[in-house]
Parts: sequence; C-alpha cells; structure tokens
Amino acid sequence: MRFLIATLLFAAPLLAQGGGSVQFRDWSPAPAAAKPVGTCRQLLSLTSLELSVISADVIPASASAPEHCHVFLMAQPELNIEVNLPSNWNSRFYMFGNGGWAGEAFDAAGRVANHARALSAGFATASTDTGHSAAREPDASFALNRQKLLDYGFRSLHVTVEVAKLLVRNYYGMNPSRSYYDGCSQGGREGLTFAQRFPNDFDGIVAGSPALYNTGNMVSRAYWEQGLGTNPFPASKLGLLAERVYEKCDPKDGLKDGVIDSPLQCGFKATEDLPRCAGGNERSDCFTAAEVAAADRIYSDITRQGKRYFPGWPVGAEVIAPNGQSGWLGQAIGASNRGSIWAGYALSFLQYMAMPGADPKQAMARFDINQEIPSLAFLQQVIDANDPDLSAFRQHGGKLIMYFGWADPQLNPRVAVEYYDEVAKRVGDSTGDFFRLFMVPGMFHCGGGVGTSTFDVETPLIRWVEAGDAPKSIEASRVSGGKVNRTRPLCPYPQVARYQGSGSIDEAANFSCGAQ
Repeated sequence: MRFLIATLLFAAPLLAQGGGSVQFRDWSPAPAAAKPVGTCRQLLSLTSLELSVISADVIPASASAPEHCHVFLMAQPELNIEVNLPSNWNSRFYMFGNGGWAGEAFDAAGRVANHARALSAGFATASTDTGHSAAREPDASFALNRQKLLDYGFRSLHVTVEVAKLLVRNYYGMNPSRSYYDGCSQGGREGLTFAQRFPNDFDGIVAGSPALYNTGNMVSRAYWEQGLGTNPFPASKLGLLAERVYEKCDPKDGLKDGVIDSPLQCGFKATEDLPRCAGGNERSDCFTAAEVAAADRIYSDITRQGKRYFPGWPVGAEVIAPNGQSGWLGQAIGASNRGSIWAGYALSFLQYMAMPGADPKQAMARFDINQEIPSLAFLQQVIDANDPDLSAFRQHGGKLIMYFGWADPQLNPRVAVEYYDEVAKRVGDSTGDFFRLFMVPGMFHCGGGVGTSTFDVETPLIRWVEAGDAPKSIEASRVSGGKVNRTRPLCPYPQVARYQGSGSIDEAANFSCGAQ
C-alpha cells in the first residue's frame, strides 16, 4: 500500500525547531550585565499544584554554551518544558518552536544547538514538547487525547511562556526587557498562534515556513495522494519534470540563474508544457497521459464542495538539489518503496484527528474531499493559525517576520503569500510597519534547495523591535561544501531582487529590491 506511514521519512527536520542555523550571527550586543539574585537550586521551590520543577542545576561553561542554570519541569497534565538561564543575562527572553507533530526529545541535536546559540548571545531560553512524547505517541496518535490535542494546538505555547517568565523573575529579580520567538514549519505555525491568540507574549516573532493552514494542508495532501494512487508519478521522471519547468520559468525573471524568483508569474501548465509520449507508449524522455494528469493535479487549485479550497502547488520544488535528488522525492513522491511524507502526514491526520479510530487501511480510501468531515470545524479552531486579524499584536507593539521558500516541497508557499495578502487587506499600506514577509527563491522546507537559504533573520527582528530599524532586505547566502558561492538580498514581499545589469550574479551588491 503506497500510503504506508514511514515515520522516519516524514519526521520534520531538526532545523524546523529553531528556524535557522545562524540566528544571532550578525548581532553584536553590549556585554550581558544582569546577574542572578538567587541560586539555581532555589527554583525547585516553585513547584505547585500545577507545576512540578523536576531539576534545577548549574551547568558549567563549555565550548558551545556559557555557564547557565538548566531547569526541567512539567506543567499539568504532561507538558514538559526546558528553561535555561545564563549567569550573565542580556535581559532578554527567547523561545523556539517545534517541528512536525512536535513531541521531540529535549536532547535532540537541533534543540541543544538552538539553546546553545541563544545562550551564547546572553538570552534566557525556553522550549517545550507541547505535551506529549513522539517516542511514546508517534505521529498524531497523541490527538486521541483531547487535552493533548489542545496542548499541541495552542495551550502549551502560552503556558511555556508564563512558566519561563516566572523562572526569569525569580532568578534575576526582574522581567525580561524584550521577548522573542523563533520557529519554522510547525514552529512557524506556533509563532503565528502567538501573534493571533496570545499577542502580548512576545515583542518579536519569526515565523518560518509556517504550517498556518494546518487542516487545509492535511486535507489537500490526502486529495493529492489519492490522485497519485490512481495516477502514480514515477520518481525516475522528476529530473525531466524539473528540466521542463526550469526551461520555461527560470528566465522569466530576466535572469537565467538556476532559481525561479516569481513562480506565480511563470504560467507553467503541465497539460500544455510537458512533452507527451506518442501513442501513450512509456519512454524516459516524455510523459504519459496519466503522468501529466498526476502533475496537473498537484499544480492545480483544489475545490471542495464547489468552492476553491486550497491553492495548487507553485512550480520550483521539482528541481534537483545539490544532493542529486529532486525536492519532490520523499515528499510528494515516495522514495525507495516507502510512503511519501505527504501521505504519512495525511494518513495520520485522518486516522487520529479527522476520523479518530479509523482503520489505517481504510482511512485514505474512505476520504472524500467533498464529504462533510464533522471534526474539521473544531480542528480549524485548534490547529490552524490563519486568522488575519493581527490588530492586538500590532497594538502591543509587536513585530513579525515571516519567511518561506518558494521551492518548499513540504508546505505550500502560496498559503503564506495569500495569508499576507489577507492581513494587508485589513491593514492597508501600513502593514509593513509591523509585519513583513520574505520569500526565498529556490529554498526548500526551512532551508536547503538551490537558493540562498542561509540567513540570520533573528538579528533584523531584534533591530526592528529595539531600534525601529525595519528590514528593507535580508542578505542570504548559498553555502556548498562549507563555502559561500552566492549571496542575494531577500526582499519584503511583494518586492523581488532585481539584477542591476552588471557585475557577478553571485554577489548581493549587484541586486536591489524592486517591484515584480
């Protein structure tokens, strides 16, 4: 069965937990001056009816992180939280988000690195498992417990902030001067949840590649994977598909450079632009009618009950990445006879959230996008973060930076653009005063791909919050083999980076942000 759940295959990358590997790289703060007013062990006494402080230990300085008080605790019912309090504090608080279905181990390499990076910059840090363990309750199985579903959706986020700030007050004798959040993928959705539901928790939020329309993501994946079950698209032809897409779309932005800057301006149509195999005979240099239908289904908007429901996938993710594999491989298209990531997420969503208790062998077959899904309205309230009303966050003085790779093969980039447009409809020309979206040409999910996917977005956010310096662009790099081989400016949507006509196309100085 092509819809087998392949846990290791569709687990979100660790990168998604913190939204980047170079955060704070470009920040040069004043030396941290705040000191603890009590001892680390005294934090154990904060245990209460709702809170169990399990451990509070001073961790000596190491090559990766300065001396800090490490606190591990649990809030009711099973919400585990980690907080780190540096001995030399910069007076700021930083929390990073989760990936996939959350529930990650706290000693996962990506989590440890995220804490260490922020601690080295002087921040007090926090993270959570959102109330369940992925090891004990894999995929979305935790959602059969209603409280754990609510914790995953939103409650754990606010509780973690409240608990972390409680520890900060008790350890340093003062509240944080500024609070920042950073997350990608599921963590990006969590960031938007803060802005929409808990607007006073953070002064600055980075929401990378957010799964903001979570129910729509899942329902659409089920629809697309049903189509691929009927008309499979062979992995062997992903290279040919990418070749045809980039042949038409790469030059459309005025520069043939291996990336598609504006996928929505390309006009690619599978039914018109893919070469057909004569007589329907299978060959490696063309596409059968079934293969064209499979690609067209993914690229086309989805309708549900007679209305447009979800945007079709933009072109770009088919490209062959530096690792020699297409971005679609393992995502939309299964790899090595294992189920795809799309199918894994969709099946888990149907089995544990939309149709609880459904037989895994029947869940996908029973799914009909035009039928009523009784639990969908409830799930939209719990796990979606697509409310365009950010007025309370703006009134709080908050700043929001969202970024998304145009070649993301896991979450649809068009959702981010459409969300920004909805916010802008409400706010008007002043939207950029508190909310900016940076689309990254050629970037896969939260990083990677063929674009300039290495960039520090946390530093521009801090400068915006603390100095009023709104980011006009963010310099990004493409790194290969440990070396930078291209730099480009990332521009606030709807602007794009335009080549100025002279100089190397691999140097950001030769580009400027302008209208599409």
